[in-house]
Amino acid sequence: MKKIFYLLPFIFLFAGNVVLAQDNPDTTVSAEDTVKITEDSTTVTETDPVKAEISRIIKEVNSRAAEIDNIISDGEIKIKTPKIDESGSIEVHVKKKDDLWFKIEGPLGIDAAVAHFNRDRFTFFDDLNDVVTTGSTTILNIGTLTKIRCTFDDMINAFSGTVRIPKGKKDVLSMSEEGSQYVLALKRGTITRKYWVDKDNYSVYKYLYLSKSGQTLISFEFSNFSSSGSSSYARRVEIRRPKQGEYFKLTFENVNLNQGYLDFKVDYPYGDVKVRNWK
Repeated sequence: MKKIFYLLPFIFLFAGNVVLAQDNPDTTVSAEDTVKITEDSTTVTETDPVKAEISRIIKEVNSRAAEIDNIISDGEIKIKTPKIDESGSIEVHVKKKDDLWFKIEGPLGIDAAVAHFNRDRFTFFDDLNDVVTTGSTTILNIGTLTKIRCTFDDMINAFSGTVRIPKGKKDVLSMSEEGSQYVLALKRGTITRKYWVDKDNYSVYKYLYLSKSGQTLISFEFSNFSSSGSSSYARRVEIRRPKQGEYFKLTFENVNLNQGYLDFKVDYPYGDVKVRNWK
């Protein structure tokens, strides 16, 4: 039984056997795993009609997604890899654009992990092993903890059930259509991000990162939408890393929006835990 509980944080996205990234770096992380866009050029006036239309669509997507905020939700989290096929319960607090908190429970309601990520720092408490890890919210650290190479913004998208599309000045833009959806492509360096956007309600149903060779590095799929005002949010989010054979699913049963107070505190017994600090 103890062995089963020990595996829970790992199988629910966040590894129970936390190791120092500096001592055991994830060498599989590369420039092609993801791309971080820090600036936003959607306010720039585009003269090219295609770029102008893409910019308009992105603005509408981001505007509607911004209506979904201050979220408290709960439901199920599932992970399936070549070696693991498990699920558990999760509670999530999200405040865009800067705070994500979650608590994961295993069988019999036993707490497995509690964590708070903001744009700069994170605190992760492995309750089963009495280990607290803190550090910078970098792609490397996110990847080492979650086994998902993604940005903080990708995490916010997944846990909120909505998508904000960042558009950088150096992005090469293109667009096509597939039935009732726009397909937007934003290429920077060797990475292309593609977004499938509903033409009517501007919800993003899927987005993915493609390598230079066109290989899908990671994909995010959104479904089972609920409406809120002129916006909508997904109650089911699926994340895939095809090359690694990894699949993650979040299914939200209860979602409460526009909450007046969100608690992001990570409680742990000071003095009784091992503390690890990552760069």
